[in-house]
Amino acid sequence: MSEQRVLVTGAAGFVGRHVARACLNAGYRVTTVDLATPPLDLCRDTTVHTGSFDAPEILRAVGAGQFGAVVHLGAISSTVEENWQALEQTNIAGPAALAECCERSGTRFVYASSSSVYGEITDRRPLPEAALGSSACSGPLNAYARSKALFDTHMTTRFGIDGGPGWAGLRFTNVFGTGELHKKSMASIIGQLLLATARQEPLTLFADTLEACRDYIPVATVAKTCVLMADPGAPSGIYNLGSGHATSFAELLRWCSDFAETPLNVRLVPNPHIGRYQYWTCADMSALDSSLPTRPRPGPAELRRAAHELYLHFKDMNNRS
Repeated sequence: MSEQRVLVTGAAGFVGRHVARACLNAGYRVTTVDLATPPLDLCRDTTVHTGSFDAPEILRAVGAGQFGAVVHLGAISSTVEENWQALEQTNIAGPAALAECCERSGTRFVYASSSSVYGEITDRRPLPEAALGSSACSGPLNAYARSKALFDTHMTTRFGIDGGPGWAGLRFTNVFGTGELHKKSMASIIGQLLLATARQEPLTLFADTLEACRDYIPVATVAKTCVLMADPGAPSGIYNLGSGHATSFAELLRWCSDFAETPLNVRLVPNPHIGRYQYWTCADMSALDSSLPTRPRPGPAELRRAAHELYLHFKDMNNRS
């Protein structure tokens, strides 16, 4: 029974709700846990626990082997959070306790890391996982990224990559898609620009970022990859999870203009995050390509198509409001 059951933490969040739905579509019996209530469709189709992912009853259930896999997406995800005590508990100590329970019960453990751990990339080339700690990147530029890097280190040193159902940390790049409006200023920048375009509102960007680039990845791709990684036979270790393509903000503006079929009202404002801002991100996907060859791999055309679909979604929402 446990092999067909999966626990998804952070299931009320943006990525979590998509992962929970993808697990259901893959035939898993899904239990969700989050401090907030998941969307109604997930409440209908899953077993819902409202509370912390490291609550004693959750840890007991995982330690007792009630699940074949845990996909851990619960976290403080704000890149401007400065409360280190809260970050340490939620992004390091809590997940470590969950991972220990998985180890004890032989449960596959998959968790969300972040490409923010790399910080600023020295040379504008796709960055492999092993580059962290080298001269190729600055390392974490904020407390959130530091917490994610420290947990990656904990997992590697504590568990290694051999034996059992294993574990995997996925360093998400810039995930975008439906269901993140509640994140407001923490929503993906591509989502924010598409939403403003659909609403015919001014688009605001930092003045020094028009040629800055991001590695964007559709949330559906992330969700499908998490499902593949939840399989006990999947590889263990830390993996980048992005598209492997760098798209500039100038290119995003061209997309928005093309989608709206009209000139844009763009406001350029001073960047208040100089010294803590990633001007270029792009993931080297070689490791995951080799270890998980069946994973979905969106190219530039698929990224633009996904952005267009999100624009149409926002436009429809705007027309109905």
